[in-house]
Amino acid sequence: MSTISGLSDISLLGTWRPSQVPGLHLNLGFIAPTGDERKQPLVGVAAPSVFQLGTGAWQVLLGAGYSKQAGDWNLSTRLDVSLPLETSSQGFRPAETYFLGVTAGRAITDSVAFNFTVQGSYTNKDEYRGMDLANTGATMISVRPSLVWQINERLTISGSVDIPVYRDLNATGIAGGPIWRIGFSTNF
Repeated sequence: MSTISGLSDISLLGTWRPSQVPGLHLNLGFIAPTGDERKQPLVGVAAPSVFQLGTGAWQVLLGAGYSKQAGDWNLSTRLDVSLPLETSSQGFRPAETYFLGVTAGRAITDSVAFNFTVQGSYTNKDEYRGMDLANTGATMISVRPSLVWQINERLTISGSVDIPVYRDLNATGIAGGPIWRIGFSTNF
């Protein structure tokens, strides 16, 4: 079994909440190619992006969402897309990814909330030197329980786990298990 470790590509995301439409938010961000695209477990071949720390290519993130309070519950939905802006110097171009999530959340204390999300994603095939890479792309559905701690009015920390319930991984031969996440966010 091969493993890789190190810094991956870093996502930077900004959110705008127009005051004219309460509950609506629009996202714009980038994925910076900070991970090493050559550090991968396969030798002599182009590896699918799931096997790489980095893609070597800038990507743009676009999204929109809507949330509404319903009694003690906060209900929200969001749609995001990730699009490559370039091909890496090694000839690799990451696939477009589309994401849809629906969340129900409820406060546990004044500063801690529990959220439960059902999410789906679709990823096209990666490309290498203009050709689709075999065994890339995926369609997945997962559930994500999470805890969100509002430290103060500007800083939030969250922890979650994505638990797959459906996967069509286009024969990559991987069986992705749960994905654990820690997040930090701040308001300006």
